Amino acid sequence: MSEPDPRLRVSSDDGVTEIVMDSPPVNQFSETYVAAIRRAVESVRSDTRALVISSAVDRIFAAGGDIPFMAGAPIEDQLRYVDLCQATFSAFEELSCPAIAAIDGACLGGGVELSLACDLRVVGEGSKLGLPEVRLGILAGAGGTQRLVRAIGGSRARDLLLTGRSVDASEAAELGIANRVVPAGEAAPAARELARRFADGATGALAATKRLAVSAADNGIAEGLAQERAAWERLRRSPEAQEGLSAFAERRAPDFRGARE
Repeated sequence: MSEPDPRLRVSSDDGVTEIVMDSPPVNQFSETYVAAIRRAVESVRSDTRALVISSAVDRIFAAGGDIPFMAGAPIEDQLRYVDLCQATFSAFEELSCPAIAAIDGACLGGGVELSLACDLRVVGEGSKLGLPEVRLGILAGAGGTQRLVRAIGGSRARDLLLTGRSVDASEAAELGIANRVVPAGEAAPAARELARRFADGATGALAATKRLAVSAADNGIAEGLAQERAAWERLRRSPEAQEGLSAFAERRAPDFRGARE
């Protein structure tokens, strides 16, 4: 069993798990660091109902890939590194629970790609987000070209991907990259508050909705609707669904936790 990486802190509190990146100066995604992040995500406790990934480095979420490595390593090693990054970031998308990226400060390259694999992005004012890879003669190869298009549409995505320019929190919200903009330094607390609401909510409905939304871009409408109906039926037979509907009819707050237990 691998030893915990001291550059990552993982904590859980009543269904909410937080992964805190703490690798100064910029949370650079070296091969060993990305591997540690993958292990952290894949070992998330089974009772986790919402996940937050944040940074303890001042004014930095993550500054992206290991450029010196890519400049000098054999191409075979670099391809293995790209595969690792893709698998690691996909692990956030594959979680059954909602995943939230809390971004305060610089979020570039791989940092943006990681955040795009999360369901929501809470961004602090003063942050900068961008995919500058084309300026280095490469491309965003850890999901950037695919997830950014899915998140904000082809035209807007190509603007950022082809120019390599960065956007501030306000423009990120206008484009649809940032789901919430909060005062500088407040991204992690805001993300935790949102995660708590998810963890206390109808987790079966959240998990099914996430899975359908993630797969929607890959399905034809007929297949998507069939999957949606099947998921609706499974959920409607659950205690959580009965509690939610009954609570609404009775004009009271639902007790999803009690229904689960």
